[in-house]
Amino acid sequence: MHDIEHILHFVTELGRRMLISGANIERVEMTIQTICHAYGLHNVNNQTMTTSIFVGATDQDGIYRDRRVAVPACGIDLERLRKLNSFAYKVKEELPNPANLREMLDAEDNTKVYPIWVTLIAQIIAMIALGRLFGGTWQDLITIGVISSGLFFAMRLMTRIHITKIIANFIAMFLAGLIALGAFRLGFTQHIFVVLITLAFFLVPGIQMVNAARNLLCGNEMNGIIEMLKIALEILTITAGLAAAFFFLGSTTLGDIREVGLPATSWPLRIEIVFISLLASAGFGVTFNIKPKELVFAGLGGALIRIVYLSLMAITAYRIVFITIAAFSAALFAEILAIRKKTPSTIFLYPAIIPLIPGDLFAFTMFGFVWNNGELLASGGELALSLIGISIGFVVCSSLSHFLRKGKLKKLIQFGK
Repeated sequence: MHDIEHILHFVTELGRRMLISGANIERVEMTIQTICHAYGLHNVNNQTMTTSIFVGATDQDGIYRDRRVAVPACGIDLERLRKLNSFAYKVKEELPNPANLREMLDAEDNTKVYPIWVTLIAQIIAMIALGRLFGGTWQDLITIGVISSGLFFAMRLMTRIHITKIIANFIAMFLAGLIALGAFRLGFTQHIFVVLITLAFFLVPGIQMVNAARNLLCGNEMNGIIEMLKIALEILTITAGLAAAFFFLGSTTLGDIREVGLPATSWPLRIEIVFISLLASAGFGVTFNIKPKELVFAGLGGALIRIVYLSLMAITAYRIVFITIAAFSAALFAEILAIRKKTPSTIFLYPAIIPLIPGDLFAFTMFGFVWNNGELLASGGELALSLIGISIGFVVCSSLSHFLRKGKLKKLIQFGK
């Protein structure tokens, strides 16, 4: 087997594993390109999509080879992504024997994960924190915690027995809706919409939604369109599950959905919102498999971005303005930490943007479909503006990030190390 075949086999498999772990397409493409060039390959043709990776190249002897691999459903494992990224840099610097690359990759790809009980507790904390941000009472939070625990195990079971995500979303939202509506009709749950919106957040592919919008604005239109179609299908199944639950146990006296949200009308409430945002980001950091010593930065990112978000909301009522600036701040925070710690910025970005994911707007739009309510359906426009604003913030920061890795700004960041 020629060296070029070993190299292409390695880079496509490395890219596949990075995508599965939550890497964005730009990082995967850059990694593949730089490794191929480091080994002296030229005319490198790389087409990376969320469903497949194709790489073709020519070596110094004029031999052309190409390779394509399929990419299964992607998740988020940021510690695995960090290790894969570090290994990629090691390969580019040391240029090991191409015949040994795949074996070395398998040896490096042995990331530890949190015990299931730790992940469960973190998930419950994150969901309860979101429920409180949406204005839930202690009864609502208990309901959210109990149902979230059930969803945690139900989704793991359905994944293990290979039930597709579409069907799993419908089943999960239907069962969650039945239990939540039942608790409301029994008089325990106080704000049913807070519970339902928080539970929908458990199932909504928020990070994937943001990445899809980013791809559309970054020149990866095909990837963005494919991802948006997949997300739209998942959202439809979540909506269908909720509609089925309302069909069986729905009520016409559910309250006003627009009352959802903890109002930042006083300093104690603002401080509580910031602290809850810290808990939510740190909790999701565990579910993203961020290693323990980085969790403090995950929580800190969520708290800082919430402060930025609240401050901007007090200045302007234009959602796209404060969302864009807050997203830029989140990306800048992640880039600075990535430079200092020499890790992918994604590790710090995903937890930081938890306060920005428009789960409430998604839920309003979803309820609008269920009830054919035009006022609620109009939230879809705000949802789109939010996604566009987040994407613009990321794109602008990404365009400027190379300046952070060079010159005076890098020296300022490294000052005091």
